[in-house]
Amino acid sequence: MTVRIQITYYGNVQGVGFRWNVMQIASSYSVTGYVKNLISGSVEMMVEGIRKEVMLMIAEVEEKLRDYWQTKETEERPGDPNFENFQVLHY
Repeated sequence: MTVRIQITYYGNVQGVGFRWNVMQIASSYSVTGYVKNLISGSVEMMVEGIRKEVMLMIAEVEEKLRDYWQTKETEERPGDPNFENFQVLHY
């Protein structure tokens, strides 16, 4: 089953290589989507793909980057995947 999960991470997530690390982790999984800094100082990540791959990727991001984020908001979004690859988006 295909899913789309959007997560916003709050904490010390900008200026620390958070997006670069997410990109490196995503390259190991069959997922699409994006990661981007938000004007609020948080980071938004959208991950699309087969549920197992998406959940494994998210778990790895959260484990490897746990020292940078304190809280998060997660929302599962209905619909088909919108992206062809995983990328860094800018404001």
